[in-house]
Amino acid sequence: MYSNVPTAMRALRARRRWRQADLGARAHLSRDVVSRIETHHLEGVTVGSLQRLARALDATLVIDLRWRGADLDRLVDRVHASLQEAAAQRLGATGWMTRAEVSFNNFGDRGSCDLVAFHATTRAFLIVEVKSRLGNIQETLHRLDVKVRVGRDIAAELGWPAPLSVVGALVLPNDRTARRQVGAHAALFSRFGLRGRAAFGWLRAPASTASGVLWFEKPADSSGRRTMSAQRVRPTRSAG
Repeated sequence: MYSNVPTAMRALRARRRWRQADLGARAHLSRDVVSRIETHHLEGVTVGSLQRLARALDATLVIDLRWRGADLDRLVDRVHASLQEAAAQRLGATGWMTRAEVSFNNFGDRGSCDLVAFHATTRAFLIVEVKSRLGNIQETLHRLDVKVRVGRDIAAELGWPAPLSVVGALVLPNDRTARRQVGAHAALFSRFGLRGRAAFGWLRAPASTASGVLWFEKPADSSGRRTMSAQRVRPTRSAG
């Protein structure tokens, strides 16, 4: 667990010519905690303590869950595919034309959109990022920003009418972990002015543009049914 953390922290500390006490003071932790980590004694050390030390060293702590090799990746992919299908069904039921896995290459900006959707009546174009789990949040939001920026070109490549607005959307699993992460990083997710019921209302009638749309989706269960639930939040004023 955290196999490179002790060695990496010790190397970064030495690079700054800090003592263990110096690093501990900057992270508001004791020298003993720093010493235990650097000597591979991680039992009882909290993730929060590791994150504070990483921030003090201007580094990023990444936690990667592994299970039976590639089998976990296939399991995560199934969850992602199920969320993607559920989101596409929701959009289709509210009058959007949808396309999945749309690739683009626009003057160096390249990638793939999980879902894109076009609302013929209002000519709103939606770029949907589906995440079965949130890893690097800033990287996820950056990629979505790039896709929104080239959204009109993506629509043109698909042969759809020129959009009057391009809006980014984020779809997350409807579970406590995802909701807790959104709550813990409120500043990063503030760009999504429409969430929960407000987001669903806008999807049904996107009469005006929005700064961003976020909703929690429940994958289909074994019987093929889907549970759609909304997060009650205070709606914010949408921006152009």
